[in-house]
Amino acid sequence: MRTRILTIPAHDGYPLAVRLCLPDYEIPDKIVFYINGSGPQTYTTKRQLPDGKFFYYFDIFADEFSARGIGFCSYSQRGTQDSDTPPYFVEIDDRAYKGYRPGNSVSDIEHIAAYLKKCYPQTRIILLGWSEGTILAPLVALNGNAEISALMLAGYCNENLRDILTWQLSGNALLIQYRRLFDYTRKGYITEADFNEDRYHVRQEVFGDTPFSALDLDKDGTITVADTRHLSIDHLHDMLDAIERDDDEWLKRNHQIRLTAGWFKEHFLLKSTKEILPQLDLPIHIFAGEYDAMTPIDQAVAIDETFKRLGKSNLCLHTFENHDHDLNFLKYLLTGEHSEGMKAIFAVAEKI
Repeated sequence: MRTRILTIPAHDGYPLAVRLCLPDYEIPDKIVFYINGSGPQTYTTKRQLPDGKFFYYFDIFADEFSARGIGFCSYSQRGTQDSDTPPYFVEIDDRAYKGYRPGNSVSDIEHIAAYLKKCYPQTRIILLGWSEGTILAPLVALNGNAEISALMLAGYCNENLRDILTWQLSGNALLIQYRRLFDYTRKGYITEADFNEDRYHVRQEVFGDTPFSALDLDKDGTITVADTRHLSIDHLHDMLDAIERDDDEWLKRNHQIRLTAGWFKEHFLLKSTKEILPQLDLPIHIFAGEYDAMTPIDQAVAIDETFKRLGKSNLCLHTFENHDHDLNFLKYLLTGEHSEGMKAIFAVAEKI
């Protein structure tokens, strides 16, 4: 595999840091261009496992695509670069990072894609968007400022980010995580019998010594979103207040993912992806996990139904049981074997 580190000027002159990985001794028929999820990601995205081992997230994609004769491109968000400081191993330039907003991100992606197309005019560019990337990639395709051949979208965001954030922090994200561990028959809720069975031996780790009765706040005999809502709803209100007053310092101290008020505000003004995708006629593949706690699988099913109702055949939905927002990416790091969802990503890229 050949690796090139590129600096590509953005529309405002900002130097975009890009990594391009190509198969040995050939110009690929296609390049998969990964569109980042939210937060300070770099073109390598270094992480550490609980056992202390390090890995580079994008190396795994680059290796797999290169082995299939496909190029792979990744980029660093504005204001970020690799560092040796855990847990995220990224150094953030606060001033430049404020420029990381959806409008700039879309433009940056267009400039990178145009550069790739100029260097390799016969090579098709496929955008692989994950999470926030599933909002940005369709906007790039809709604008038509870069020649995009197909979209692959994982951790798919069908709604506007404000609606997604509200859904997450109204108890839904927590309930899905709990259900994956205790809702053995996929009922949509957890009973006391489920809780006591503790089939995967995780109750102590997840709930400590808290009894079922203390978790079932409405005393209806089940754990539902009505019971998990109180665990995150105050954080939602505090976040929205901080965003409204442009309090980046509060967000920096209190929200797990480092994001700015400007980033949120600009996202809140965008049309939802469900309004964008039906305007596109290029091939679209969506990959959705049953237990995606960030962007629920119902959203992916909903857009698939919309396309069918409109008589459009350019969208293909791939769903995976017992997969999370990352399509069980971690499985490869623990076992050396990719999850079914990740295998589908690589297989679809080969066939497009």
